[in-house]
Amino acid sequence: MIIFICILSGIFWSLFDLVRKKTLQKIQPVSILIIFSLGQIIFFLIWTLSGSFYIQFQEYLVPGLLLIIISVFSALLFLKSLEISELSLSIPLLSFTPLFSAIISSILLGENLNQFQYIGIFIIIFGTMTLYSKSLNLFDILNSFKVLVNNTGAKYMILVSFFWSLAPILDKICFKYSPMSLHGLIQCFGAFIILMILNQRKVKKELFLISKNYKLISITVIIGVTATVLQFYAITLTFVSIMESIKRSIGQILSIIFGKFFFNESITLNKVFGVLILSYGVFCILYLGNY
Repeated sequence: MIIFICILSGIFWSLFDLVRKKTLQKIQPVSILIIFSLGQIIFFLIWTLSGSFYIQFQEYLVPGLLLIIISVFSALLFLKSLEISELSLSIPLLSFTPLFSAIISSILLGENLNQFQYIGIFIIIFGTMTLYSKSLNLFDILNSFKVLVNNTGAKYMILVSFFWSLAPILDKICFKYSPMSLHGLIQCFGAFIILMILNQRKVKKELFLISKNYKLISITVIIGVTATVLQFYAITLTFVSIMESIKRSIGQILSIIFGKFFFNESITLNKVFGVLILSYGVFCILYLGNY
């Protein structure tokens, strides 16, 4: 059941990436963030009001406020990275998220992996580099990492990877002091307020485009909210680093499939071997790690 929820979460995050890419062809990235935050507010408000809720305000304040800032900053940094760098030179670096999660969650949550699970994380990183290398030559695979880290947009994405590894850890800490529904409401409301203050004029200029593409935007919001809720449940059931490992691996695999069917992107031998390596990395984490 735990693995199923993690896999389902990964599938919905991949679908979210797909529909966001489609939506980006219609409206500006910041407008998508604001609309998504608004959609989350409506969902979490209904969820919160449908039952009893509580909050230990003093304990929640620091991790909750830090999480809002991280979420907004990392989202804007993510969009900036995509703007100044090629997609294939930046997205692979998100595979470092499980590694960062493993280190940070060990310190903050006491979630310690065994040696096979750490090996699995490094295999996932290697598999991702294989996906985007020029050939299956070991030098080219290792050199692809060197090229990535020398790219400004890729450096931004490494920061995003770090912040996105920290976010679910802070979520898990916040769940100790607030129910999932109220936590989600506070986070998306805080993000919405900050984004509106920073980008109010841009949203007003795009109101016509937003209304014109409301169906696609609605689908994007629904899939995104579902992905968020599934991730909330996943991190309450297992280690954050394990959830991230499964999520990122599925994301890389489905990005190849979606790229082929929706954007006519080619499937190369490198991508096939990369997927096999990613799959073995997940196998190490779940089965050789006696999970």
